[in-house]
Amino acid sequence: MSGAPRQSGESSADAGPASVLGRSAFFGVSAMVCIALVLFALLFRVGQLQIAPGDELASAVQQRQASLPVPAWRGEIHDRRGRVLATSTPGFRVFLDPWAMRENTPEEFDRTIIELAEAIDRPAHEIGERLMRAVFANDDRVEAASREGRAPRPIRYIAFHGLLTPEQEARVRELNLKGVHLERRQDRVYPGGEFIASIVGLVGFEHEGRLGAEHALEPKLRQRDGAIRFVRDADNRPMWVHPRGWRPGESGRTVRLSIDLELQRIAYEELSQGVELANAAGGRLVLVDTVTGGVLAMVDIVREVEDAVEYPWVPAGTPRSEEPEAPESRQRYIAMPLASVPHPAMARNRCVEDVYEPGSTFKPFVWAGVTELGLADPEEIFQTHGGRWRTSYGRRIEDVTRRDQMSWADVLVHSSNIGMVKASERMSDRQLHGLMRRFGFGQRTGIGLPGESPGIMTPLSRWNKYTHTSVAFGYEVAVTPIQMVRAFCAFARPGDLAGTLPVVRLTESTSPGAPDPMVIERVLDADVATLARRTMERTVQNMERGVPIPGRPDGGWKYRMFGKSGTANIPLPPTPEGYRRPRWARAYFEGQFNSSFIAGAPLEEPRLAVLVVIDDPGPDRVRQRRHYGSWVAGPVARRVLERSLGYMGVPPDNTPELSRN
Repeated sequence: MSGAPRQSGESSADAGPASVLGRSAFFGVSAMVCIALVLFALLFRVGQLQIAPGDELASAVQQRQASLPVPAWRGEIHDRRGRVLATSTPGFRVFLDPWAMRENTPEEFDRTIIELAEAIDRPAHEIGERLMRAVFANDDRVEAASREGRAPRPIRYIAFHGLLTPEQEARVRELNLKGVHLERRQDRVYPGGEFIASIVGLVGFEHEGRLGAEHALEPKLRQRDGAIRFVRDADNRPMWVHPRGWRPGESGRTVRLSIDLELQRIAYEELSQGVELANAAGGRLVLVDTVTGGVLAMVDIVREVEDAVEYPWVPAGTPRSEEPEAPESRQRYIAMPLASVPHPAMARNRCVEDVYEPGSTFKPFVWAGVTELGLADPEEIFQTHGGRWRTSYGRRIEDVTRRDQMSWADVLVHSSNIGMVKASERMSDRQLHGLMRRFGFGQRTGIGLPGESPGIMTPLSRWNKYTHTSVAFGYEVAVTPIQMVRAFCAFARPGDLAGTLPVVRLTESTSPGAPDPMVIERVLDADVATLARRTMERTVQNMERGVPIPGRPDGGWKYRMFGKSGTANIPLPPTPEGYRRPRWARAYFEGQFNSSFIAGAPLEEPRLAVLVVIDDPGPDRVRQRRHYGSWVAGPVARRVLERSLGYMGVPPDNTPELSRN
């Protein structure tokens, strides 16, 4: 009957279509799962091989993968008008692989060295010495590796600095010498020339900044090379680049310095002439835009003096009777002449690194401080005792201009040590010390060049009456030229900026046409600064009446200049270890001076300030008493300001009408 239940012994063939379909679906799902597991295992294995291949596969994988650098360019350095001072250029550099030459015969070595030297215009001994040192070193490394049971790590790269010319490159390729290769590199070139090298600086072997602005501005100039990774086919041809295998390079930024190449050239020409005329050991010059604080020119010249001798330090323990007598020739005091430096950029930049005692060029700061405190009036009369006087504690003070009395204004104009000491005694130690700090002495300017010195200033804890007297006329304080010219800007800034200090800097704004931010730091009342400036015009007038200045125009100078001269003894350097001073020695070189002049122009609306230091004018100048700052440094300052202001298009102010006003 149709409603009877199915017996348990009925076969599965009688189960019907639904059961068959269910079993088919089960097997289909199982197959798909198995296939998925196999694919997952394959993908996992592929990923494993990609990320961490075994030792046997690693070498094969690396042979099929390659990476090439995508070079970027180091940023350029320009002057303030966009002239290129430093740039990079592409080319080829030659390098040697000593390991590839290990089986060369001596004759083959000689032929390689001689032919390569002729091809790249290098001395054969230079190539031979470097190559053979590496060959012998490789022999030692092979021997050491053999003893230690490991593979040797030989020297395989000896590069020669500097790019090849196209002709040199072609000659090297034509030679096809074993172990001689060419690599594409960037070379740093400096179109500005030697007279700006110490400012721009130098890059190292890997194009990183090592000296000067190249070092100071490294974060802005540095390039970041990119790379491209690709897979090669059996013939080593690029076959496939991964979508993420490309990383573009990032070139450095172009930096514009405050230096003006033409003003640098003018400064270099005039300082060179001044050093030669004075038969001096060297000279330093800093020219600053007093409004922006930008350094427009910075020159440091060192001249080899033929008649100079080394200072006769005495070995410790030498009996007094065996000491040498004082030499009649002047002693050499600049430690490293430029001629002994491999590259001009490697010379010390003495404008920021070396200090000197400023002498009378320091007096305007003391004069202004005394005047601002109301401790002396320009018309007050000071007794100057015919140029010879002793302080209350017995120290002898002398003047070059010998008068019985001078007004306070004349004390500055005629550079009276006596008047300056008397007025400074009205200041407390703390007031005079604070005045020096206020003008930035004893502190770095922050110009950013490597090796800047903070100068030397006696701390209050060791200040005494002798210090107080010395500081009044520019001794017992040591300054750098960049410090000095920045401080003088307090007198050389126009309008309401008079009495303030600029932030001296070496770079211009990165945005063309954008104004540079100015930080105002007031150190003097504007009226006092202006009064000091006009008083110092009389100093310049006295100089120009008494000193013949080469190049004076027939119609007279176009710009009214103000400034102050200074002449200071040169202190002895620290005594070398194991030596002592001779019995006749004093604290200073005998008859040797640093003669300087600091100035600004035009008078009413100053735009420029310049400091000129002539290091060690010749003995003939000293004998003739024409070694003073007004004789040797003043004419240089006058010519630099006259030419520079004309180049900048500043209207002349020394017309008869203006002079009468």
